Amino acid sequence: MRRRLRRTVLISLLLGCAVPLAGTAATVSADAGPHAAARAPQLVARPVAVKAGGTLTLEGRGFARNARIVLLAGPLRHTPTRIGSALTGLHGRFVATIRIRANAAAHAFVAVACQDACRVKASARFRIVSR
Repeated sequence: MRRRLRRTVLISLLLGCAVPLAGTAATVSADAGPHAAARAPQLVARPVAVKAGGTLTLEGRGFARNARIVLLAGPLRHTPTRIGSALTGLHGRFVATIRIRANAAAHAFVAVACQDACRVKASARFRIVSR
């Protein structure tokens, strides 16, 4: 019984779910508390609506420090293509400026910042609008 309980608690910690302990009201959870969400990578695209021929700024945070970030973009629900790369600073942040082609079609897109072969990533939506 004790061995099965340890195994259940270990599995719950690895999977990030809560498991009630037999005979107690306590629960075991892999939640790191209120600061867990603050460490998740984030990506912001500015402006959200960019004209063809204009520039898009991608700002990322929450990545590992001094990490190479691969930047991808593509239409929603399609496989994105590489549009550049960036290097994070000591605090895991980066800023990248992307030039939008003058002949780019007006459409909704998603930008993705990938670290460690996309095991760590963040995304942001933006639109290319007609001139």
